[in-house]
Amino acid sequence: ISRNLPENAIVMGDAGAHMLWLNCYLHLTKNQRYQNPGSFGPMASHVNGSIGVKCANPDKTVICGCGDGAYLMAGFELLTAVQYDIPVIWVIFNNGEFNVIKKFLINLFGEHAFMQFKNPDYVKYAEACGAQGWRVEKLEEFEPVFKKALSLGKPALIDVAVESEVYPPFSLAKV
Repeated sequence: ISRNLPENAIVMGDAGAHMLWLNCYLHLTKNQRYQNPGSFGPMASHVNGSIGVKCANPDKTVICGCGDGAYLMAGFELLTAVQYDIPVIWVIFNNGEFNVIKKFLINLFGEHAFMQFKNPDYVKYAEACGAQGWRVEKLEEFEPVFKKALSLGKPALIDVAVESEVYPPFSLAKV
């Protein structure tokens, strides 16, 4: 994401494991901004909040990095973005689970329950909403897709497959 961000970009990192990955690996220049909900921020607040940020900053590129769990809670706002032609790009980190909550439960109780879920086909969902959507399975596929999304100037969704058993570089060992 970093090397292709426009100079004026705002990246919204929703709550979840993807936020931790963004915190570690998103490198911004002087005029770029990154916003996350903090340690106890609600999931999905940036999925829809990205639309408001774009409306308040029409001259800036807005990208929302969100987990599949967060997107399932508020992804219907893609319809709003399409209806009002609000060009936000959603990058969904798709691992089919509530990753940080799962890790927390395993560390605290030695087990977890109900943390995995089945996702819809996000590309078909984006198309049904009138937006462009892509599925990325391999790292080398991401950059060209991200460049296409940036060039559209319209609402877009990138569904990125990520490994569920790879955790961001942080520790929940001491809760």
